Amino acid sequence: MAAQLNWNTKLAVMVNNTLVSPIESFSPTLNVGHRVQHSLEADNVGIVTQAQTFTFTMTIRAVGAAVATLTQLALSGTSFAIVLTEQVGGDWTFKSIAFNNCYFTSVAPSNVTLDDSPTATFSGVCLDVEPAS
Repeated sequence: MAAQLNWNTKLAVMVNNTLVSPIESFSPTLNVGHRVQHSLEADNVGIVTQAQTFTFTMTIRAVGAAVATLTQLALSGTSFAIVLTEQVGGDWTFKSIAFNNCYFTSVAPSNVTLDDSPTATFSGVCLDVEPAS
């Protein structure tokens, strides 16, 4: 029987090398922008490459001052990084991965309910990705 995985890693928002908040959920989208070029004579004669974009949506638990800090980053247009670090163990694919030069494009707080803590959903764009295996 294989050893049980022990996930000791998490994504977190970091500003100026200071940890701001862990991330509850993270949904990245990479748009590579390739379009096949056709002509009157033949199909698939080339490819047109457009700019790549890396966007994301993340959810943060609205406890403490983290959501207020992140909302201030969104309002001021401050750059931040999303980092993943290996805390303990060797069961993760990457030792670290950094999404640098990130900016928020929208913020949406959730409704407050009695059965769970509120969350806030942040959407943004990332200008630089650095994986390290």
